[in-house]
Amino acid sequence: MIHFDGPLSIVIFIVEILGCISFATSGAITAIRKKADYVGVIVLTLIEIFGGGLLRDLILNQGVPHIFYDLEYLFLALLSIIIASIWFIIAYFRKSAVIIDKHRHDKWIYIVDAIGVSVFCISGCQFANNIVVDNITLQGKYTLCICSGVITGVCGGMCRDVFVGEIPMVFRKHFYMIPCLLGCTLYAIMVLNGCNDFISLIFGVLTIIILRTLATIFKWNLPSARGYDELFVKRQSQSNNINK
Repeated sequence: MIHFDGPLSIVIFIVEILGCISFATSGAITAIRKKADYVGVIVLTLIEIFGGGLLRDLILNQGVPHIFYDLEYLFLALLSIIIASIWFIIAYFRKSAVIIDKHRHDKWIYIVDAIGVSVFCISGCQFANNIVVDNITLQGKYTLCICSGVITGVCGGMCRDVFVGEIPMVFRKHFYMIPCLLGCTLYAIMVLNGCNDFISLIFGVLTIIILRTLATIFKWNLPSARGYDELFVKRQSQSNNINK
């Protein structure tokens, strides 16, 4: 049976469920678009949700990763499988699959992903803040909290994108990493200076969601190497002329 230490832990668990639903939706749709079979859809969904937490536990040397024995994680895994299965069933029928493909670039998908990444980022910060590390300075606590949050939030999606053969969205789309860093930093500053944990959580989550949503709506992107793009286009044009 899942054990809760108090009302705050119940609220946090509900927030994690919302993040799990968001990540399960974006993960399943990504896998479906890549023409993965049912097992592929389930595996890629679970990788997106738990990949960051698994990597965090290994880096922080927490022994056996929590996803293999913690009942909360097992419940979230079951919920994720159900959600991914529903999306697979919807896409199995031709008309439904056409609808999903037609809306593949809709803003709501990126906003759903923003909700998931915000929840898991701050959850990772909380995890790092609650573990006991001997002889760690206040600066070290900040670094540990922020890095743990970013790893938990973004590494699962990175692993998913690598498995489907894409450059991770965190490196190319809509101002992704910076909102995560800002949200985790805000949470760390607030909670390590005595602010209520729940209030810190709300501010951290909202910071990431708002910035990611605005980036999606207004298409904020960090600059890329335009000179290289121009060189690539020029070489491609030359190659086409030679082939003619």
